[in-house]
Amino acid sequence: MGGIQSKEDKNKNNNPCEKHIVKGLREKVRLLEKEVNEVKSMRENESQAYEKEMVVHAFKEAEWKRERKRLREEVKKLRKKLEEREEEEEEEEEEIRVRLGGGMGDDGGRVVVLGGERAEKDHYYLDWLPPPPPPPLVAAGTAASYFVEKMREERASRDEAVEKWKKLYLAIKIELDDLIQRTHQGGRLYWREEEEDLMEKLQRELKIKEETIELLKARLALMEQEESNREREVDILRQSLKIMSYKKKSTVFFQEPPKKLAFVKCAHMRGI
Repeated sequence: MGGIQSKEDKNKNNNPCEKHIVKGLREKVRLLEKEVNEVKSMRENESQAYEKEMVVHAFKEAEWKRERKRLREEVKKLRKKLEEREEEEEEEEEEIRVRLGGGMGDDGGRVVVLGGERAEKDHYYLDWLPPPPPPPLVAAGTAASYFVEKMREERASRDEAVEKWKKLYLAIKIELDDLIQRTHQGGRLYWREEEEDLMEKLQRELKIKEETIELLKARLALMEQEESNREREVDILRQSLKIMSYKKKSTVFFQEPPKKLAFVKCAHMRGI
């Protein structure tokens, strides 16, 4: 009995260690699940904040690029128009100088000198043209003032065109700013490719965490199964030991009684 009791005590002392291991694994699984939930919440908050920042930045960047491109085109157009007007003015001034004080040829004709760019462009010269008749009832000095006044009018019309371009630019800029403001207040916009990549990365990390939890759960279930099998084997051993001890006691009991009965009979006879 003492040997059987000591073996049972040893088995009982071994079981708490296994239970402690299983308990530790369960606690580890619980902590991992808690960590996964915290990571999910943190990633969701970071994703929402990053999404808003990226949408605003992307929209501003696109608007800046379009605005810069449009302004460059406007500057090119205005520069080209200004160069054309300057060329026209130079040609007109040269023509006026030729008409008012140009040299005369040997036969009383007049030499007309064109602007360098126009001469290279057209590849011809107009020589020995007769002087144009002055305007009716207009003297030479009055003709000069007439051409000067005409140049002033053309310059005024050019300034007016530039002013119109400025007003058009300001109107477009105001409309664009208003569109940006209304778009920023309109709520959430579509996700960009970078945000989708971020979400895919977060989902992959979450999947890895979940797979780790599943592996730990499977390992825990396997250890619980092994513990159950071990306990069953221990119970079988206990039953076997009990049966063996019972058989041994029965054998001893059936072998010893004749001696004890003879001893009792002898004592009884002596007492008589």
